[in-house]
Amino acid sequence: MYLPSAIPLLTSIFGYGNWGKVISIHQTGAPFSLFSMPLLAAIALSVFQWRTFFLGMSGVCLMALLSFWAFAPNPDFHKKKEAPLSHLLRRREFWIMVIFWITAAATFMGVYNVIPLFLVKERGMDPGLANTIFGFSRTGGFVVSVAAGFLVDRYGVKRILFIVFLMIGFFTLGVALVHNFALLLTMLILQATFSPGFFPIGLVTISKLTDLNERSMFTGATIAIGTLIGAGVAPMFLGAVADVWNFQIGILMLGALTTLSCLLVKGLGEI
Repeated sequence: MYLPSAIPLLTSIFGYGNWGKVISIHQTGAPFSLFSMPLLAAIALSVFQWRTFFLGMSGVCLMALLSFWAFAPNPDFHKKKEAPLSHLLRRREFWIMVIFWITAAATFMGVYNVIPLFLVKERGMDPGLANTIFGFSRTGGFVVSVAAGFLVDRYGVKRILFIVFLMIGFFTLGVALVHNFALLLTMLILQATFSPGFFPIGLVTISKLTDLNERSMFTGATIAIGTLIGAGVAPMFLGAVADVWNFQIGILMLGALTTLSCLLVKGLGEI
């Protein structure tokens, strides 16, 4: 429920030429919280009881809510008639963005879910070493997500979208194909670093493809379908392929699909 409301609000407050920066910085909130909250909880629970910690976090959330209510502008989203869902479903750009979101979610979350088992089962690594490599490989995505937004504002959304998807596909193929330890580590780091870079670019692309009256519906429908298939079905698909053949073939297929999907950028028109 959050992003379909937040993206129209952000894009109505800030100028068109700054959407990449704004959305990319905004998108750092979720990954930063995933990294920081367990550490904050560990530190706080060494001093306070868990109930005190919950009350403190509730107070912080309430202060943030009241600050937003008091100071955030309230654009009029109803100046234009809301676009019907049937009109949205007939747009070629909508289905292109859905495909992008599915493949990006699959390479980010789908591969994420199977990498530790892949390293142990098919690359013969010790589980401890595999988990260490897995955790270390995820540290660069934060930087790429922010940098992608700034690059979009400077060089255009289609060019950066094409490059990012090409890199994601190439490095996903590399994870499946290489066996040398140093090369495999490099591919894992680069694949995990570039994969989250799509999501702020995707939200900027959606914003530039839509009017304010249809932006919320376009955002919500794209994310819902893309996440359901990319983060939900894709890990099951990779597991099913591994049961029949191996993880390498599943990751290889996903990498090839992601690489080819970058060609769909041409179908987005002039944005």
